[in-house]
Amino acid sequence: MVLLITIGALGAFLQVVLPQRVGQLAQSEAAELDLARKGTTDASSTLSRVWLDLSAQGTMSLSDAQLTRDLALAKSAEKAAGDALGHVQLAQSYMAQADGLPFQLHSPAFIATDRPALQHLDRALQATLKLTHAAVLQITLAQQVTQDAQKISTTLDVALNARLWADAARAASTLADDLKPQQVSAGFADALLDPLWASWIDGMVSVVTSAQQYALAAAANQTQVAQQSAKNLANARQQAAASLAAAQNGAAAWQAKTIQPLLDTVTRETAAGA
Repeated sequence: MVLLITIGALGAFLQVVLPQRVGQLAQSEAAELDLARKGTTDASSTLSRVWLDLSAQGTMSLSDAQLTRDLALAKSAEKAAGDALGHVQLAQSYMAQADGLPFQLHSPAFIATDRPALQHLDRALQATLKLTHAAVLQITLAQQVTQDAQKISTTLDVALNARLWADAARAASTLADDLKPQQVSAGFADALLDPLWASWIDGMVSVVTSAQQYALAAAANQTQVAQQSAKNLANARQQAAASLAAAQNGAAAWQAKTIQPLLDTVTRETAAGA
């Protein structure tokens, strides 16, 4: 009797409970897969818009309005990609649960169909997150650097031209304090920033450092030192201008070498996972 009951229970499990559970997991996995596909497509589309702006002449060449807009877009794409990756992972967990159910002679059919799609989406999203994170870092840095570049013209140079040596020295010191941490940020590998832009930032540091030395020497009536410092400042300005031009002119090459392969991965893997 016990044996018959056991056989009957096992038969009910195999014929009713097991297929029902597999079906429930398949439906849940399909829903998550749909959400992952939509999220990946949305994030990819927004990402392309962001890097179309950033790659033209480089992030540092954009206006404040463009930087603000692109930062919002990059953060939106980053969130969308993160959410989509969560759906991918949840779909994979449903798949693992279905595959792990006992007494199955083979894996449920939906696993063979959907697993490759999820793998493609995962690769697309990993590349998307790398690019959105880089965009956020670059734009945030660009906002800070371009503001300091404007302050050189509107604050430091105004004081120098007016021979307000104390004001000039103070402005130069403040700008140096602002720019030095940005030198470090420009070297972060995650930012995917062209080293030519880091050279421009280095050039601006040289400008404000030379300006400070010039202002202090002039304020102390150290004529010879002030004259040499003025020459150093002129040279620093020329080098900074050359670095800026080189970074702008090299933007397309850097985009083709570093950014475009990742964008191609996003496009290819998104299409393969659709």
